[in-house]
Amino acid sequence: MDTMEAEAGSATLYDLLGRHWKVGAPVTNVAFDAAGKAVAFALADGSLAIAPLVDSEPPIDRCRIALDEGRATISPRRNPVPPLTKVVISDGRLHLASVKPSGFIASDGGELLHVSTAGVTRQISRLRAAIDLVVPVCAGGVLLSSGGSLIHYQPNGEIGWVQERGGGNSSAMAVSPDGRNFAIGADGCLLIRSFGARPEPAASFDVGLVSTLSWSPYGSWLAASVENAGVVLVRLADARIVRIPTYPANVASLSWSADSRALVTSGAYRIIAWDVSSLADGSEKPTNLATGRARFVLADTVDIHPERQLVAAGYADGMVAIAKIGHSDEMVVRPPGGGAIHALQWSSDGQHLAVGTSEGEAAIVTFPPHVFK
Repeated sequence: MDTMEAEAGSATLYDLLGRHWKVGAPVTNVAFDAAGKAVAFALADGSLAIAPLVDSEPPIDRCRIALDEGRATISPRRNPVPPLTKVVISDGRLHLASVKPSGFIASDGGELLHVSTAGVTRQISRLRAAIDLVVPVCAGGVLLSSGGSLIHYQPNGEIGWVQERGGGNSSAMAVSPDGRNFAIGADGCLLIRSFGARPEPAASFDVGLVSTLSWSPYGSWLAASVENAGVVLVRLADARIVRIPTYPANVASLSWSADSRALVTSGAYRIIAWDVSSLADGSEKPTNLATGRARFVLADTVDIHPERQLVAAGYADGMVAIAKIGHSDEMVVRPPGGGAIHALQWSSDGQHLAVGTSEGEAAIVTFPPHVFK
């Protein structure tokens, strides 16, 4: 990673590279529009805050590189950041997912809504039972869990298939990258099923209460964070299970590298990265890749850059740092303060990092190309 300095003044990189908004409630989730036009922040009060990715004063236009030393500096914005669009969806915590070709899916109790990047809402369906989970499907549409049933909605809003009583008391769900399988944590078990109306599970594992699921990009491994039990890795080809229980806190965030070799997690006092490819030789546990620096506060959320071996981490004290996997050097993007980082996600092109805090701040940090060399 390269370095960048601010022009004379007290502004931080977070101030100079980011657009920030006070949204009036804790940020609980974030999603980028599949068309690359906007980002939506889900708020604890049941609202969505939507911001465009287009910036009238992008950092690249405010950067200067000295010809003699090659040092990059960036100047502050000249004008205030335009306000974002706030849409009231529910009176409580809502579920959020991006959907192809554009826009977002949000839920209000048993109501499923499509929200455009301009904030226009359209009802897709109203279910009798409350919606427990909503996750995107790579080919388009979403899969949701409601009242113990699993329902696939196609991109046009029509129902693709239903599995009655197939979801149980679901706590986490994820669809495989190839769309052939999906995984669900329900009633203390991890179930892996074929994507479709057939209810029989392809595999079932008694692992405990699953809180988060994440498939590797190649689809060969499934990572699950299990309450009070760290991380469990499952290889679908041979039903191999690898348990990694040594975490000081529950793991709330899982992220895979684009080549499926590394898994990065939260739940410790530094970024935890595992070389999952090291399991190919029959090892009982993947090799740890020491990443970033140890701190006295927990990493609450992590996300790997979609194109580079970089990971962004958000901490309980509000700090956001970026580190190269397997290296100790860090770039502090956001200094401590202002609430814990509860939402953190890279855009699909790796140019933008969305940040949301427990004290109601939402931000989009945009990085000039020369920052990551």
